[in-house]
Amino acid sequence: NKLPGWEKSSYGYHADDGCVFSSSGTGQQFGPVFTTGDIVGCGFNLVERSIFFTKNGIKLGNAVSDVPANLVLYPSVGLQTPGEIVEANFGDSPFNFDLEAMLAEVRHKVHHSINTFTLPFGEGVWQSELHKVILGYLVHHGYTSTAVQFATSTGLELNENVDSMRNRQ
Repeated sequence: NKLPGWEKSSYGYHADDGCVFSSSGTGQQFGPVFTTGDIVGCGFNLVERSIFFTKNGIKLGNAVSDVPANLVLYPSVGLQTPGEIVEANFGDSPFNFDLEAMLAEVRHKVHHSINTFTLPFGEGVWQSELHKVILGYLVHHGYTSTAVQFATSTGLELNENVDSMRNRQ
């Protein structure tokens, strides 16, 4: 007897008032109402952990943010009037909404955030630490010539006897 969004850990966009319900019987105004003939979509952005809705191929925005990482989600539709009919598309047919364009936008945002990410202690520190890890690997596994060349090119001191390293090969 309860519609999606009214129960704990459930979310719903309701046709009659355009409100989004998030684990509560009280909704928040979100988007336009919808009716017979409208195509309403719902998506979950795993990167942003947000739920968004579309109407007739247009994204209405994120309705819910910060969805808990451990929450298992299931699609559902709530109907109240006898004779209501719903047709669902779980990807067997093309979506009315341009999902590929949205995915390209999300990929662009992720790549941009990676490319512009700065470490708090500066590039030189992490690069130096990374060089030490690589040199340690080369020494440990007996890649003598490569370790010597790597140490020389990075300015690191080789703290192991070269003959000892060669005996590991």
